[in-house]
Amino acid sequence: MSNYALLIEYDGMKFHGIQKQINASTVQDALERAIRILLKPQHDLRFHVAGRTDTGVHASGMVCNFFSSNKITDIDLFKYSVNALSGDGVTVLAMRPVPDAFHARFSCTAREYIFKIIYSKDDHPLWENRAVWIKETIDWNLVYSQLQHLQGERDYKSLAKQGSIKDKPSKRRFQYAGIEVNPIQNYIIQFRYKADSFLHNMIRILTGTLVDIGTGKIQGRDLGQIISSLDRTAAGKTLPAHGLYFYKAHYDSFPEIEDMYNSGLHRGIQFPVGSAF
Repeated sequence: MSNYALLIEYDGMKFHGIQKQINASTVQDALERAIRILLKPQHDLRFHVAGRTDTGVHASGMVCNFFSSNKITDIDLFKYSVNALSGDGVTVLAMRPVPDAFHARFSCTAREYIFKIIYSKDDHPLWENRAVWIKETIDWNLVYSQLQHLQGERDYKSLAKQGSIKDKPSKRRFQYAGIEVNPIQNYIIQFRYKADSFLHNMIRILTGTLVDIGTGKIQGRDLGQIISSLDRTAAGKTLPAHGLYFYKAHYDSFPEIEDMYNSGLHRGIQFPVGSAF
């Protein structure tokens, strides 16, 4: 058996999430269908993903892997063929053979997500279903000051969909939390989060809570107090799924994946510095 890793990008609005579901079109379905046509496997494909994403959530750098008894000799040709067969909405950016020990989910040491908002009084139709529109005035200094409460390992029960964490551990450790402004379209603000893993709806609730604090809808308690309360009703709204992107999966023991990101996301074209005329 050979093990192969894929780096994929997909439009979450065109799928009912990434993992298989009964009577629903998913990213996994589209990829598995294409791979089966090409490999004609005599066994069930063992297909794994770095993280779950719900309906509407996008990915610019999701990692998957699958095992095949059929050795793939031309990786580039196979990648292009999968893209041709998988249909609209998902594409394979890069592909690599990886050690048998690699597992997209269990080998992953950290996951990185981005949540994008349109901070403008005007609608921006080119960003429809790509970012969440916030028209209210936000105190960004106040919002930024809240990020300190994400340091260290904490119980994030108050920032999770309650039905999904019943009798399950809800402690997580953030490695990074930041707010960035698009340098070209400065009305696009993105929240970037990196942690070992995240609870169901955690990023959408966390970002909604930060926005509610910044707009003054939540007063009298900061993010630290909301987290410590372990009470979902103390937190803010759950923002829509289409603002959320799975950005990157991190693997400390598998440099092949970082190489795949570098080749799949950055073509490395260089232009001369200076004016063209």
